[in-house]
Amino acid sequence: MVRIDGAKIRQLRENGKLTQLYLATVVGVTTDTISRWENRRYQSIKLENAEKLAQALEVDLADIRKQEQEQPEPRTADVQPQTDTPPPKKRPRGIIIISALSAAVVLAFVLHLFFPQQQQNSVSAERILPPHVFPGQAFPVLIRIHSAEQTPVSLIIKEMIPRGTLALQGVPAITSIDREENSLKWIRRIDSEESVYAYICSVTADLAGEDRLRFSGSVTLKNNAGNLHDIKGADSLAIAPYHWADGNRDYMIDDEEILAVYDTYSDIEELPIDRELVDSIWASSGYTWDSGKKHFITVD
Repeated sequence: MVRIDGAKIRQLRENGKLTQLYLATVVGVTTDTISRWENRRYQSIKLENAEKLAQALEVDLADIRKQEQEQPEPRTADVQPQTDTPPPKKRPRGIIIISALSAAVVLAFVLHLFFPQQQQNSVSAERILPPHVFPGQAFPVLIRIHSAEQTPVSLIIKEMIPRGTLALQGVPAITSIDREENSLKWIRRIDSEESVYAYICSVTADLAGEDRLRFSGSVTLKNNAGNLHDIKGADSLAIAPYHWADGNRDYMIDDEEILAVYDTYSDIEELPIDRELVDSIWASSGYTWDSGKKHFITVD
């Protein structure tokens, strides 16, 4: 366990213009938990959570640890000024609240009037899936991030994969994988208009009763008031006895299909999508499923 300084955590978060939702997503807890940490309701937390919290705040772990020696806070009675001058009369609380609300409404109207061009969704995400996959096989998944930000931005990509699938390898490397939730996350800082995140997903052989696999995901921005941006694009693929690159399901990979494979996955060549098998099927008369080897083989 690690003793943490809640006030310092709040200060670092606000100085970095971070939200409690952003920290909660990185650490893997709820926003209520982040609030309790900042308000010193929990004096100690797990070391693993403390390390993730420091990573999200972009500081060293020592920067959020509570100092052993701490000066006690002065009591109210000790700091009251001694004076004979009567205190100024306080304005009624109701008037203060009404005045504050009125000022907030006016400010919101002015911002909306003079800054309507501000983009609400500066980052968007699109998922690319093959049309189908056969149980027992692996297939690639791409997530393309498009950014309209003028400066580098930190973000969290969270992908929920279907039951009966397993994320094997990601490019760039996946930051964390939760096997119980069946989710994976990237925590990255991007400085270009477009970036690509990809992973290989395998399908277990016991999904005969299923007809489709469904995906969902979101992107959380560091300085975007904690808003979640859903990953658009393809969200499901069929379970069918064809190779994932055989788009028209004719047990062949033709010129158009192999060009589509090379065009889609050319910028992530290190992703193991079994290019040799794809090339072999394209160069042959077709392919079939070998039930003994649990693998597609070429047909001469």
